[in-house]
Amino acid sequence: MSADGKIALPNRKQIRLSNSQDLERVNKLRHECDAILVGIGTVIEDNPNLTIKNNTKQIENPIRVILDTNGRTPLNSNILNDEAETIIAVGKNCKKTELGNAEIIKCGEKMVDIEALMKILSKKGINKVLVEGGETVLWSFLEKRLFDEVNIFVASLIVGGQRTPTVAGGTGFETVNEALELELSRVEKQGNGVLLKYNHKKGVN
Repeated sequence: MSADGKIALPNRKQIRLSNSQDLERVNKLRHECDAILVGIGTVIEDNPNLTIKNNTKQIENPIRVILDTNGRTPLNSNILNDEAETIIAVGKNCKKTELGNAEIIKCGEKMVDIEALMKILSKKGINKVLVEGGETVLWSFLEKRLFDEVNIFVASLIVGGQRTPTVAGGTGFETVNEALELELSRVEKQGNGVLLKYNHKKGVN
């Protein structure tokens, strides 16, 4: 995120915030995970590959998991290429029965039920999931405490804008007592930015 907590431009367009050191860290983290998870907004706005970059050793890419309640994934999306397996989670009312070569999982009504989805993924042997965004997806996992750790790279950049996407979108917590308390486990300077690593403070909230 930027120094003021933004993860995109005010027009929601993607902006590069990570430096080369942090990109290496993320790449290594992707390699260590069973799956990378994003929402349909990220797919439509950024059209990411969600694969290991500069994969010269031909390491198997993690599975790509997309939260797409209404089955809006464009058929020309990079996440439907053959570089990695893709799972698209849709709502039970979604009429789509196929989206390219992706596996479709139905769970949830108005929105994908991420708690149910995590159980389904676990049964498939997918246990370490890297949630990369966007803001609504990040908020969903934070709100429901469905995480073990939070990694935030803070770039030395101010973006501004009242409606600019932030690390945690959604409705937010109503009171300070409801707010999610984290435990800072590591601070590391990376170039002209800083990496903050937090653990979920179990038993607090």
